[in-house]
Amino acid sequence: MKKYTGAVFTVLLLFVLPLPLSSAVVDWVTGEVAYSHYKDEWKEVELGMNLGTGDIVKTGIASEAVLLEQGGEIHILENSQFTLSERIENEKQKPTLMLFLGRMKFKLGKGAVEEPEVRTQTVNLAIRGTEFEVGSGFDGSTLVLLSEGSVAVRGKTSELVLIEGEGTEVGFGEEPKEKFRVLERVIDWDEWFTLSEEAVKGNELMLLTRMMEKFDELSYDINEYEKVREEALGKKEALMTKRDESVESGETTQASEYAKEANAEGKTAFHAIINIRFLALSSIGLYDMAERIYTGMEKPSDEVTAVFEKIKAVYGWIEKSYLREGDRERLEETAEKRKGCLTLF
Repeated sequence: MKKYTGAVFTVLLLFVLPLPLSSAVVDWVTGEVAYSHYKDEWKEVELGMNLGTGDIVKTGIASEAVLLEQGGEIHILENSQFTLSERIENEKQKPTLMLFLGRMKFKLGKGAVEEPEVRTQTVNLAIRGTEFEVGSGFDGSTLVLLSEGSVAVRGKTSELVLIEGEGTEVGFGEEPKEKFRVLERVIDWDEWFTLSEEAVKGNELMLLTRMMEKFDELSYDINEYEKVREEALGKKEALMTKRDESVESGETTQASEYAKEANAEGKTAFHAIINIRFLALSSIGLYDMAERIYTGMEKPSDEVTAVFEKIKAVYGWIEKSYLREGDRERLEETAEKRKGCLTLF
């Protein structure tokens, strides 16, 4: 049996402990509010329960919920669906709230360690101590109304900064360009959602084509992170072998250095998995939108059907690999275990 020094064991223990995952506590519920973990069966949301990364929440007609997250409040309005997620950027964990469809209000705590970002099918909102409202329409459009603080509304290539009392509306697949004064434009949310639903008619092929482009990007990014993960795991294995050899020969200082390097490579691989999961979760709302558009057509053309089948194929691969049969079980296990030795990879 190999004998490991205390220094080596300490490094290895740091390696196997999982990072803390994003979570929110259910503070208030009215009507029909349900949640599903990684597209599993839907269950009733209960007061006081802890929702975490991978939990999808949906509200029915005349139903609402309030979640508490890092000292802030998240109000989920009726007929909405969103999920809690997270990603890694510059070695830092970023909580992410994805609004697939519907409307949400946010009053975020100013003392949060890391303010969450909010994403819709169209934009990414970078927040600074803010109170604001976001809507995501049936056609993928986004409406943002800011009451306090500032929000950077980011598209794929451009950014629009909103300050107190400003709003903006961005179409699906478009870039944020114009903003308006909230007091000068009365927003009837019911009308806005109705218009977003009507905007789908006659534009199905264009919308599905843009969705296919987004799925191509998701697929590419997932494969790139898989390459990073595979390379990091290969380096980690080689370093662990060197560590074992150093321990056997009594070179404990060198063994500790190899263990530290292995820990760093393991962390890189774990971060890659977190970002892959983030991309997989973001695909859920995008596919639901595509399916809703396609099934809402009485007689889809061959061209429309061909595009939807491509979307279905890419999503099927993502779902099988990362939401159901693949990483889901491992990721759930990681989320449930907070301490002790755990083999992540």
